Amino acid sequence: MAPIFAAGQIFARATQKELGSSAPVLLNLWTGFNLITNTILLPILVMTFLFSGRAKRHPTLVNLCITWIFSGIFSLLLFFAGQQRGPEPNQSVCIAQTSLLYGITPMWSVAVLMMMYYITLALNGDPGKAILSKWQLVLMLSAPYIAQCSFTIATLFVSIDHPDKVNRAHRYFYCALRSLPIFWSVTIFTAVFCLFIFILEVHLSMKVYRIWRGRRNAGRSSGLDIQLVLRVLAFGLYITFGMVVNVISMLNYDSVLPDMYAATVGTVVFLVFGTQSDVLRVWAFWLPEKKRRPPTIFITRENNWSDVLDLAKSAPADITEKGFDMPPVPPPKVPFVLPPKAVDGVRLKDGRL
Repeated sequence: MAPIFAAGQIFARATQKELGSSAPVLLNLWTGFNLITNTILLPILVMTFLFSGRAKRHPTLVNLCITWIFSGIFSLLLFFAGQQRGPEPNQSVCIAQTSLLYGITPMWSVAVLMMMYYITLALNGDPGKAILSKWQLVLMLSAPYIAQCSFTIATLFVSIDHPDKVNRAHRYFYCALRSLPIFWSVTIFTAVFCLFIFILEVHLSMKVYRIWRGRRNAGRSSGLDIQLVLRVLAFGLYITFGMVVNVISMLNYDSVLPDMYAATVGTVVFLVFGTQSDVLRVWAFWLPEKKRRPPTIFITRENNWSDVLDLAKSAPADITEKGFDMPPVPPPKVPFVLPPKAVDGVRLKDGRL
């Protein structure tokens, strides 16, 4: 199949012969993104989320990062086996990598959708009630791996039945199965979930804007972290770009663009969620603590956009304990005492009324 898009080598066919002199460069870039970000930086970020008391994150976000760690490991099986270059790799290793890789993009799409769905529930939910039950959370966390296993098992059966269609030659970066039914199944499944993600992104953007505008008009803090909003929107834009990449892969099966895009998503996840101030503060533990300014009266900073306005929560504990140098509490009133005398022939006890 001749390339449909001829804007550059990145749209060419993903074979070493067609890529020509750019093949080693693209392979090094693809390997570097998967190795540095997916197998080194993202595990550090996940460990920070799990074991740091200052940078906790919801399990759906942690799960999202874990899916990209798995994708990095699966993508680098040939690299770890020392068979990424040269002659065709061992058939068993090639089939194993092919089966695992065809479940990656479905796993990604489900994990991202679960995270966006949780954010939607948190934004629209009642702050006095639990957002998710225990079983709902378990289902949301396991759904990406159910998708992964389903496509992996299906690809494994097809690969075992047709081992002659599994090789590294026609994908160059990794072993793949030349099977249009499997390819279209994975592509359509991922595209549908990306469409749902895009719909949730639009809904969240409108919801956040209405909350910010309403609280600003009310003359108080919006309670929204503008940086966080920009991060979420940036991530949403990149997911939208992924939808375009999927369309390109539908039109041009041999395009290398989807492979390069997939290798960079882990880096985007790390940059979006790993460069927040509390995470950086945990990593830069040797830096002095940043002094907190006393909160302005009537201004609150809620941790959750749905939290009820509570002025008692607006001041940090250390500031509240100091009391802002409030004047001392006045002593209790001393009861009025009359001099001992008789009133109407009756003597008052201790002279008190």
